[in-house]
Amino acid sequence: MSWIDWSVLIAFLGYTVWDGTRQGKDASTIEGYLLANRSMPWWAAGLSVMATQASAITFIGTTGIAYVEDMRFVQTYLAIPFAMIFICMFLVPFFNKMQNFTAYEVLEERFGLKTRLTTAGLFLISRGLALGVVIAAPSYVLSLLLGLPLNVTIIIIGVIATAYTTVGGIAGVINTDVKQMAIMMFGLIFSFGLIWVNLPEEVNFNDALYLAGSLDKLTALDLNFDLSEKYNVWSGVIAAFFLMASYFGTDQTQVQRYLTTDSVKNARKSLLLTAYAKVPMQFFILLLGVMLYVFFIFNPAPASFRATEPVAETQEYQLAEERILKEYQLAHIAREGAALEAVQNRNPGTQQAFVNADKEMNEARQADLALQAEIQQADVNDTNYIFPYFILNHVPIGIIGLIVGGIFAAALSSIDSELNALTTVSIVDWYQRLKGDVHTEAHYVKSSRGVTFMWGAIATVSALLLGETKSIIELVNQIGSYFYGSILGVFVLLLWVKRATGTGALVGLISGMLSVFAFDRLFYNATTADYSFIFPWNEVPDGYAKAIEFLWLNPVGTAVVVLVGFLVSIAFKNR
Repeated sequence: MSWIDWSVLIAFLGYTVWDGTRQGKDASTIEGYLLANRSMPWWAAGLSVMATQASAITFIGTTGIAYVEDMRFVQTYLAIPFAMIFICMFLVPFFNKMQNFTAYEVLEERFGLKTRLTTAGLFLISRGLALGVVIAAPSYVLSLLLGLPLNVTIIIIGVIATAYTTVGGIAGVINTDVKQMAIMMFGLIFSFGLIWVNLPEEVNFNDALYLAGSLDKLTALDLNFDLSEKYNVWSGVIAAFFLMASYFGTDQTQVQRYLTTDSVKNARKSLLLTAYAKVPMQFFILLLGVMLYVFFIFNPAPASFRATEPVAETQEYQLAEERILKEYQLAHIAREGAALEAVQNRNPGTQQAFVNADKEMNEARQADLALQAEIQQADVNDTNYIFPYFILNHVPIGIIGLIVGGIFAAALSSIDSELNALTTVSIVDWYQRLKGDVHTEAHYVKSSRGVTFMWGAIATVSALLLGETKSIIELVNQIGSYFYGSILGVFVLLLWVKRATGTGALVGLISGMLSVFAFDRLFYNATTADYSFIFPWNEVPDGYAKAIEFLWLNPVGTAVVVLVGFLVSIAFKNR
């Protein structure tokens, strides 16, 4: 980056840190530090909900998915409007009536302390693990910018996020989220417009869509019902409903946002803002990834967007790499010519020629990635580097710093939100509850800041252990799917199963978690029609693939918790 971009980036990040920390001076009580005295406007809480979920993961992971695959990932979000209506109808009034600090306090009155602590503990584990991924996401960008090892950049972003979050409190988190959301949308819209205006004169927007459609990149809906398929309409509407209802309705990271509002009406408005805006925003971001693919049809693109050093260590590897890269360059040129021919003469013949040229180029690209993986003896992928590469090489000077600053600021908005939620659950559900409310407000505020620092350190270490992943955003949803369904099941027992007891809820919760981990290891062999549970300590035989993809783990967890919880409650009551 140029000195202008560095100046913009440093100024923007400096303002973000200042803006977040200056709110901390008003957080003299535990309610002020964790809930902003329940005084936040609904629109600010709503934008904070969106910013918390979006973050740098949205920039990097979602565009990368659309680039290397298609737009079917949008189906994951089809359930959000239904989930938000469900939460507004049943959970928001319940939480508002209780005037609680966390989503898990309400469990103790009905199900006892053990169930409350177990559920809160599952939240701490799931979000603690996911937070490592959220820290890793912007670290990819920083690594590309500075040329530093990924581990170093993880430490840098982890330390910055933890430092300013410890001081700011929830008011600082929400206030910065609003500004960060605006910068995030500017970056997305500007990048989309830049791609559009830099297409060749012979290629208009309709032509770009035609080329993308020819490669099935515009596929957004899959009506086939298949539990082993990650993304289809059924998993997006049914399975993802349980994920989204639990995430927005029982996850403290999100619940804490609308607990900061002053009424049921305003809490509902904050959630409905996400219900209306999230799916269109996600669709637009995926379309941006598709447009990136079309952009690089007509512009030079590396075989791998992820720089790897050293590329080749022996003469044999060097010769192999030179051969692959030559094939890639020739295939890239041929694809560009085939694309121009396809848009000028729209007929099945030119369209198929373009599809074949694209396939040949991608085969060369995959060969290069495979060679790098063989050299490094590790999985090598560049999904998370595609959009950062575009920013650094094609965005004008000055705007680069602002967009990259927006990515980092968006990342901070997720990191600080999750740190604040982890702190709230740690202090309210564990420390304060087990020790008794015997300390002063100043003590709890000081303890909250100390716990925030602790969670920041844990998350940073988690990010260091994580390493590379093919898709950041997929990994976040996968981690959540191990926990969210079971946690939602406990709240279903609380609200609608009157005969449920604390023992039933606790046994159901444990059973739900065990069933999720078991079904996650269920594999299927299409050739022999054989199902088999294969656990991590066993090698997966050839021909076997996951029988149930991760989104379906959410309804499995919920159903098992409710069924087992009900049966155990009945059995113990009859004794």
